[in-house]
Amino acid sequence: MWNLVVEALNIPQRRLPLKSGITRVGRASTNEIVVDDSAASRFHACIEYRPEHNILTLSDLKSTNGTYLNRERISRPTPLKNKDTIRIGQVLLHLEDANESHPVAMNTQRYTRALVLESVDNHALLLFEVAQKLNTIMDLPTALLETAELVKQFMNVEQCTVVLEKDFDHLIPQQYDPDLARKAIRGKSAEISVDAIYVPIMAGDDLLGLICMMRPRTATRTFLQRDLQIAVAISHQAALTIQRMRLMGLVQSQEQLHSLLLRFASPSEANNLFSYYFQNGHLPPLKEEKVTVLFSEIANSNTIAEHLSSREFAHVLDSFYRSAAKITFKNGGAIKYLATGIMAVFSNETIPDAEQRAVNTARELIMRMKPTGSLEESRSNVIIGVAINTGRAVTGYIGGEQRVEFHAAGDTVNVAYHIQEYSRPFKIIAGSETVAALGETYPRKSISTVYLRGRENPVKIYEVLPE
Repeated sequence: MWNLVVEALNIPQRRLPLKSGITRVGRASTNEIVVDDSAASRFHACIEYRPEHNILTLSDLKSTNGTYLNRERISRPTPLKNKDTIRIGQVLLHLEDANESHPVAMNTQRYTRALVLESVDNHALLLFEVAQKLNTIMDLPTALLETAELVKQFMNVEQCTVVLEKDFDHLIPQQYDPDLARKAIRGKSAEISVDAIYVPIMAGDDLLGLICMMRPRTATRTFLQRDLQIAVAISHQAALTIQRMRLMGLVQSQEQLHSLLLRFASPSEANNLFSYYFQNGHLPPLKEEKVTVLFSEIANSNTIAEHLSSREFAHVLDSFYRSAAKITFKNGGAIKYLATGIMAVFSNETIPDAEQRAVNTARELIMRMKPTGSLEESRSNVIIGVAINTGRAVTGYIGGEQRVEFHAAGDTVNVAYHIQEYSRPFKIIAGSETVAALGETYPRKSISTVYLRGRENPVKIYEVLPE
């Protein structure tokens, strides 16, 4: 008998038994295993189980984004074995032999780099979600409470407390075993009992804190090695969060924080963020709003990099980034720097003429690049295009260990990104909602209705012509 352990964002792990015959996986509700992920096709993949020979075979059902087995995309029916991992979009399915005994976590395990790497590697999807939730928090007490809630969610434990190193002497709650907690602290090790786990929060060799968690004594099973790995993965992200908080504490003056915000926001937007932060103790969370999104990338970046030194190529990128940021900020947009391009976002809720400002940004950026086709006479020609789309998206600010950046996601953003391929060289391509808001002062011509990779419905695109 075989089980599939399903691991998905914002959903507790599920353990599903595999039945004899075909088990289909996809977004459609008629599948035996329904995957709620935008990257999954309606009927994405299937698993055939022949119990008489104990053979399992994985097949991709001509999905748009592919089916991955142990990180490699499959192109034909592929045999499965115990402990294989299937990935569909951001959903992981771990195959396990139900007849095989699962490794129980040992009473004491050293908190080593190998244990951390193993835990992070086996639970990357979970760690991604934990990072998303912790990285937008900018005060330590809230981060510790959120860490405890994440442990409860993913570990299915009744109680969890996160204690900082400075509070060890008087803040370890009475319901936990003080001897095991002290042992975990002294040995910098994970300590496991029948109903509790104590995991240190480590930054290199430095002990930052301790995560204490407890299951009801009536729980049907003891803690397994997988449970310990999840706890260690969350502990690792908690360590990064605590380090980030301490680094932020070094930013003493208002001028330093303001300079940080000016990296990705216009002066007026940076001032608003600055005021919000000092009133609330954190940056604004992600929110859904109507926006106009602009993408522009250096289309021939690989060719340029091939013919320039690393320093020269870096200078090309820096000049492009500086020009794009200056023009974007002048028009009231926020910017995110990509590998060889930029994404600019203009909020329709705070900028009444967001579409016009986006097009003005595009025109000026193309004008800056196009006259000679180069950023400086000594450098290779740069080819760009600009794509613009308007609609609803999730936007906001995400904090990392040493930086804060603007973020936007959703179908509107995806469409803008993918229609870039029609914008080169030196064209402005826009979606229908953007064009509808421009008025007659912005001449345009219809290009075609196109299908974009990974999207079911077609998109009508236009070229916005020069003035």
